[in-house]
Amino acid sequence: MNNNKVDIGQRIKSIRTKKGMTLEEFGALFSAGKGLVSRWERGISTPNPERIKAISKVGDTSVEYILHGTMNEYIESLIDKLQMDLSTDKNLSSAVIPFIVSEVKSIMYSNASSFLNTEQADKKFNETKKYTIESWSDPESLERKILMNLSRELRTRILDTMKYSYKSYYNNDNEETSAGDYLTENSREILERLHSLEDFLDAYFDALRFLDDSKIASKLDSLRDFTKKIDQRIK
Repeated sequence: MNNNKVDIGQRIKSIRTKKGMTLEEFGALFSAGKGLVSRWERGISTPNPERIKAISKVGDTSVEYILHGTMNEYIESLIDKLQMDLSTDKNLSSAVIPFIVSEVKSIMYSNASSFLNTEQADKKFNETKKYTIESWSDPESLERKILMNLSRELRTRILDTMKYSYKSYYNNDNEETSAGDYLTENSREILERLHSLEDFLDAYFDALRFLDDSKIASKLDSLRDFTKKIDQRIK
């Protein structure tokens, strides 16, 4: 968690320096000597709950922030702990750990703005962690996820390629693709083929789930010969 003493001390120091106060002046607000404030800021000790609350009022911030930082910082601390926990989990293959971490991280950050406090973040994190680990531990679910991630990556590459087929793309500072009216004739042909490729990918990835069917497997294998012929023509 991101409530270690050093981090808390840095946030307290930040509040004090922004107020332009000395250690002695700051400590006087909480009946604490400058030596004790220095110990807080260096992470040697932590103020008690009453003083933490008083410091948050002086800093016009929240107790949550002093203890855990911003929500993004708190989420990052949860992800760091997840990574360490997974690395020592003998029930998980090391190959799937990066995918679990990436999926949990994506879900947590996409929901960050909806968390009102760390308790809500913890609840969502624990639910997401449990579901994600289970799904990446189940062979059938694992297979679907691998195919889904690969399919998503290929589609992203196709979409990135499509924008270069627009005539006005290079002159657009916002990097927004133009309407179809601005396509060159050659670009129209390229886009049609890219869209066809995307449709093909949908069918191909569906077929990959049925490799135990010899008829489907043989048809997919025949594509290798076809692609080799295309490669030879290109070369």
